[in-house]
Amino acid sequence: MVTKIVRRVKLFLSARPECSTKCNVVECIEGCGNKKSLLCRILRYIFEDKNTQDERWDKVSMMKTGDLSSEALAKEEARRSCATTKTGYIMIFTLLVVGAAMMIVTYVGHRGSFYLPFSHMIIAREKAKMLTLGGVQIAIAQLASSSAKASSSAKASEDKSENKSADKPSSSEDSEFLQRILPTLNRWQQFDLKENIDGVDGQIKICLMCEEGKINLNQIIDFDKGTFKGTEQQGWKIIMQEICTAIEKLTKASDLFPAFEKIVKDLKFPFNDATELITHKEFAQFKDTLFYQPPTQKKQDTLYLTDIFTVWSSSDKLEPWLFSDSINGILGLPRVEVDDIKQRKEQSAAWVKNFKAQTNWQQDWKTILMPVYGKELRTLPKHIDSMLSTKFDPCFFSVLVHGTVGDVTQIVYAILERSKHLQGETTQYDVALKKLYWL
Repeated sequence: MVTKIVRRVKLFLSARPECSTKCNVVECIEGCGNKKSLLCRILRYIFEDKNTQDERWDKVSMMKTGDLSSEALAKEEARRSCATTKTGYIMIFTLLVVGAAMMIVTYVGHRGSFYLPFSHMIIAREKAKMLTLGGVQIAIAQLASSSAKASSSAKASEDKSENKSADKPSSSEDSEFLQRILPTLNRWQQFDLKENIDGVDGQIKICLMCEEGKINLNQIIDFDKGTFKGTEQQGWKIIMQEICTAIEKLTKASDLFPAFEKIVKDLKFPFNDATELITHKEFAQFKDTLFYQPPTQKKQDTLYLTDIFTVWSSSDKLEPWLFSDSINGILGLPRVEVDDIKQRKEQSAAWVKNFKAQTNWQQDWKTILMPVYGKELRTLPKHIDSMLSTKFDPCFFSVLVHGTVGDVTQIVYAILERSKHLQGETTQYDVALKKLYWL
């Protein structure tokens, strides 16, 4: 380093160091007009940047060779100016290109980070929809199927009874149907799917319910008179008082019956759907519990609006074999428990052993339904026996379906109508989809 400095100082001394003016250090640092002063040249060399130094040394070299003409200096300065301008242009252009490329890459990456998860979600949603509709078909198949044993038994019964109508349901068919449906009624049935077998990894859960086990709003109201059907002592008015009182005890609702009575008085047309009740503030308590949800971890203790009321049942009576879970809670009967299907399957054969298509519940409750519910008829709310159907002929059912693929779940609630017809000598059941709710 020292050697280099000494060499440069010698070069300074060789470049005609005479100075015709006197200048001090400060002037030299700021730059004086005398370029031949030795002190000026040394200080300027120290404080100048490298490019200026290189130019100065080139000039010194040209002085040594005697090529320090004005024309040569002009050419050299033009060459350096051109080179400097060209280098700066390329650098700025390069930075602009790199910046634009970074913006494009960032934009594409940002859009892609949203698009890929969204596209996977859309695909999973469509698959879940197909599984959900498939769950509705499972429920239809369960309602439409009839065992060969029941069909043969029904045919034998019809052959023995000449006065029996050909289209009247036999007790054996109904008891077989009850034995098949009772264990899973109001409970989850789960079907796990594998891609190598079923073509998709997913899960279907269905809960089958009966609309005949709920209160039909349109069947209990006389719209012409604006009152409940029946007499003051035995009609639906006194029954609804009992029902509303029981609901208030199990929920935070209040003044339900006065509100219900006012609705009946003002209503001029039938209900289109049971969910119309939540438009009245007294029933707003049910806004988050419209559709039934079976329990998954503990015993059920919630009441659901569409599990109490319906507009789909075929009469103003309730089918006691197929009460909804919320009606069971209102009447003080046992409610759904988690994972009790296996136990109920073992008990169902004994339950339907004394089944009758036509019953008198004042006489038959103890022998037929007391084994099912564990309670006598007299322990239920007053006048409840008058709203029970004495003929077993359920037609309308509902099913809640969850279809899950990955983290996406689609939910549907469907109303189904079950009807019977004879095809030759075989009894067939048709199930029609009446209404579909996407939840």
